[in-house]
Amino acid sequence: MFKKTEAKTTKSPKGCMVVLNNPAGGDTLKVLEKLLLIAKKRSETCAVAELPCLGIPRIAYRFGIEPEAAQTVDQLIIDYDRGFVQDIHRYLYTHDGWDGLLIQPGSRPDMPTILKLQNEQTLMEIPGYLKSLLAGYNWIFVVTQGQMIHPMTFFSLREADHVVLVIDNPIDLIRTYATFKTLKQDYSINENRMTMFSFTKNSDFKEHKIVNRPEELFQTWGDQFDRHN
Repeated sequence: MFKKTEAKTTKSPKGCMVVLNNPAGGDTLKVLEKLLLIAKKRSETCAVAELPCLGIPRIAYRFGIEPEAAQTVDQLIIDYDRGFVQDIHRYLYTHDGWDGLLIQPGSRPDMPTILKLQNEQTLMEIPGYLKSLLAGYNWIFVVTQGQMIHPMTFFSLREADHVVLVIDNPIDLIRTYATFKTLKQDYSINENRMTMFSFTKNSDFKEHKIVNRPEELFQTWGDQFDRHN
């Protein structure tokens, strides 16, 4: 008699927060675009939160979208700061199958959201708040703009389930690896939660693995998810 074997089913993560950060200040959106496409093919839901550490509306510019001022991450942060947060759908902008909390593309360069806040604690609390607020999605992709000295960037890195340190240009490599070591050694972020990523292969760099394919990121995250569930 043969035993009936059940096909192995792959579970999708829920509320998994992935932070995309370029420690050298460069772009991360090429990586984001690839991740969104892969997630769409996998029929997994995605929320994208663009944190206005520097106030640059990169996603709106990149995708050519124009959310209203009230339908932005800027308004959500201001409302949180004032204690008047509305339903999350009030702030979300839907585009091509994913929902975004985006920086207002028409905002003034000399008046970023962070200058409008009354409570400094808001910048530290927002990353954890967004993770809780968007927990119904499979993936929460958080796009940061700042360095570790910027509270929203720093606390996003601390809060994340996974961190992707993006190398957009060969000169980014030294700064990226320095950030990787600092997060690991000084802030006790497990190196298994962090990935250095570049579309360009860096064969001369031997200090740590650099991933070159977005599909490999999903494979790594999925393996870690399966081990803990």
